[in-house]
Parts: sequence; structure tokens; C-alpha cells
Amino acid sequence: MSESLYIASNLTFGYHPGGTVLHDINFHVHQGEFVALIGPNGAGKSTILKLLAGLHNPVSGEINFRGRSLVNFPGRELARMVAYLPQEDEIHFPFTVGEVVMLGRWPHSGGAFFDSEIDRDAASNAMTMVGIMDWAGRLITELSGGERARVILAKAIATQPSCLLLDEPVSELDLKNQAEAYQLLKTLALNGAGIVVVAHDVGGVSRWADRLVLLSNGNIIADGHPSDVLDENLLAKAYGISVKVISDGDDKAVFARSNGGDAL
Repeated sequence: MSESLYIASNLTFGYHPGGTVLHDINFHVHQGEFVALIGPNGAGKSTILKLLAGLHNPVSGEINFRGRSLVNFPGRELARMVAYLPQEDEIHFPFTVGEVVMLGRWPHSGGAFFDSEIDRDAASNAMTMVGIMDWAGRLITELSGGERARVILAKAIATQPSCLLLDEPVSELDLKNQAEAYQLLKTLALNGAGIVVVAHDVGGVSRWADRLVLLSNGNIIADGHPSDVLDENLLAKAYGISVKVISDGDDKAVFARSNGGDAL
């Protein structure tokens, strides 16, 4: 069995006293595994990513990363091993694309400068993998939302982490670039990285993920192979609406039904 990267046990979390977002969550991620968190808005998917990234501490329960409690990791040490990509980047200064991707090397630097040959090679390889090497001299502020999303993905890959945590990484991308991004993440998983993504296109991500974790109201409703989790009854329970799952071999499409029973 592959090495466990994350083991989260009995996690409870709330942003405000008395407002619990996650209830007794048990969750794991293995090395080389592609896991997708799915479920309705407000289910707790993004909160789980933030806890795994060490941005918040649980109210109760524990998260271990590679057998060590997450709270015992200094920030830079964890940042060398875990890359977190939030829903929206906060880069407003007119850096070039190459400079933004190079920022992914910051955790590996012992000082203010991180432009060694190793850093430059890692950034170049990341841009090549994402297909944006030709953009290296363009300003990030002049790019479209979809283009920025590809740059931020390259920045995360440049870190060369053991695990990537990505919150809706393809939401700004067109169909072609969505497929290419998921294919890249799948390749990284096959090469040994752990991948955890939050996704709303449950049918689309199911083609690439090894596991789907279905959440609703801060609870895990199902956790398993995509063919088992994409069950109409489970999805209806989580989303609060009748759904239809259409299968074409390994590909699945999920549709919400109207009150009359027809798929929308």
C-alpha cells in the first residue's frame, strides 16, 4: 500500500463559536492518489482544504501529515511539501508570468532570493507542463481569468510538493483546458504526488479521480470509488434535489431534475 500523506481524525471545526462547519470528519490521502471533494455550496469542502494546508486548526480532532501532527510543522517546512491553490489568487501587482511561477520556489529558499539554477529549472518545467512557457514575459495583470488560473497552477507545481491542494482549479478554464489540467494532475498523481481538489463538475472530475468524497452540511456522506459515490440516491441526499446520472463507459454526466422529474 502507498504511503499515507494525510490522516485526519475526528475533525470538528467552526469559524465562529457555536457555528460548526465540519462535524467529526475522518479523511485520508495516500501518496499517488487523486481525491476530489464534491458536494453543495457550504458543505465544508474548502474548509477541509484550508485545514489540510495548515491555515486553520481544528476545534477538536487531529491532522497528521506523513505521521506527524500538522501543528508541529513550521510554516515554511510544510509549504515545501504542500502547495495550496485557493479559489482566487491575490496577485494584483504587474509581475511577469515567469516571476509569478518563480514565487512557487519561495519555500525552498533560505533567504530573500530564490533564483538558483534549480529554482529556474523547476519554474521552467512547471510552465512547460502547463503549456505556458511562451507567456513567461507577459504581465499577470493582462491575462484573462482562465489564463491566470493556468499560471497559478504552474506556480503550485513549481514548488514540487508532495501534495497539491486545489480549490476549484478548473472553474475558469474552457473544456479543452479543463481536460488538460485534470490530465496533468492525474500524471502528477501517477508520479507519486497526492492530489486533493474541490470540484463542482462531479461528472467531469470523476473521470480522473481515484476517489470521490461527498460532503453535505459538514458531514461526509460517501467516500469511495467514483462509480460507487455517483449514486443517484446519495447525490440526492447530499444536494437536496433529485438527480440523474448518465453513464457512457468510464464517463458520467450528472443532471439535476426539475420538480416534474425531467433532467434540467
